[in-house]
Amino acid sequence: MFCDLLIKSKYILPIDEESTVIKDGFVAISGQNIVDIGEESKLKEKYKARETIDAGNSILMPGLINMHTHAGMAYFRGLADDLPLNDWLEKHIWPAEAKYVNPDFIKRSTELACLEMIKSGTTCFCDMYFFENEVGTVAANAGMRAVIGEVILDFPTPSAKEPKEGMTKTLEQYRTFKDSDLIKVSFAPHSIYACGQKILEDIVEKAGSNELMLQIHLSETKKEVDDAITKFKKSPVKYLDNLGFLSGKTLLEHTVWLDHDEIGILKERGANIAHCPTSNMKLASGIAPISKMLDENLNITLGTDGAASNNTMNMFNEIRMAALLHKVATLNPTAIPAEQALKMATINGAKALGWDKEIGSLEVGKKADIITINLNQPHLTPMYHPYSHLAYSANGSEVENVIINGKVIMRYRKVLTMDEEKILKLKV
Repeated sequence: MFCDLLIKSKYILPIDEESTVIKDGFVAISGQNIVDIGEESKLKEKYKARETIDAGNSILMPGLINMHTHAGMAYFRGLADDLPLNDWLEKHIWPAEAKYVNPDFIKRSTELACLEMIKSGTTCFCDMYFFENEVGTVAANAGMRAVIGEVILDFPTPSAKEPKEGMTKTLEQYRTFKDSDLIKVSFAPHSIYACGQKILEDIVEKAGSNELMLQIHLSETKKEVDDAITKFKKSPVKYLDNLGFLSGKTLLEHTVWLDHDEIGILKERGANIAHCPTSNMKLASGIAPISKMLDENLNITLGTDGAASNNTMNMFNEIRMAALLHKVATLNPTAIPAEQALKMATINGAKALGWDKEIGSLEVGKKADIITINLNQPHLTPMYHPYSHLAYSANGSEVENVIINGKVIMRYRKVLTMDEEKILKLKV
């Protein structure tokens, strides 16, 4: 039997309920799809491939899904560190955006972000920023999956003079990418403090009529919650719930300051959470009650946030931080085990994006979004438990091969779809 690509690896992690590990395995790919997975001894005589990648002593797994990014901010990495969120945003980031951000800036900055993500194993990301048509085009050209969201604010932005223009741009982007295999579009109001009630209501209506998901920063700081209670006489979650904003097609980013009642509302509505542990720690926003949310079976995903507030877009960092932070926060070493952290970075993200029938796990019939991690490293030796190695020892630089939608994007650390040398000649 012929196939387009065979990938051989020492360990295969499909990311399933049983946390299966297939030793000495093969994955067979035809076109965009996985057609077979199994042990080498059972498959090696079954297929003849146009191309074979022998990943050797490696872990093969689904590509990582970064659920909260501002890819166009990669050029602001390190611009303003060690500051509270409000000072960071109002005194440094917003002035820099007003000065520098334009379509060409976003294009080049996004190229840097995509290069970084590919080289650390991310195959799909959910973005919110300005000139998102540029983000979608760069991602598609790089061969990456992305959900783009033109950020909408009540005041003029580099890409829109008023909120309605931001909504119009979102719908234009939807029409541009509606036939794409790789790019989806979302509505992305920035926050309840940067978008008025009428704007949020209009966005809910337009998202519903076009069947688009919603994403928003929510309850990132205690100040945001206190201000909402003062202004609206209710918490941010209850405020959005009253507007009909919350559903299974909603992604809430950060959600650091939630109480028991709010978690119950989110469970009832089926809303998804993008947990950004490194960014929340760096900006001293607080520790999200992830263990309590997991107890209520909320769908928790992981994101890096932008490179200006993290300062990397490396999802292996987030996997480790998520697993460690909540152990110390709850004084429970069993909180968020390695297997659960890996699911947050793969299948849970796919579910939140409505892409779980196609990506997020390795299954016959799903799209071939795959990465391999080279284990021939001192810090990855010896090998006892592959899931634990990925959560606690891997750092992203060991990612060797990346396949997205059945196409080889990076082979043995060389990115084939981007000009790395040109991109790294950074010029803001």
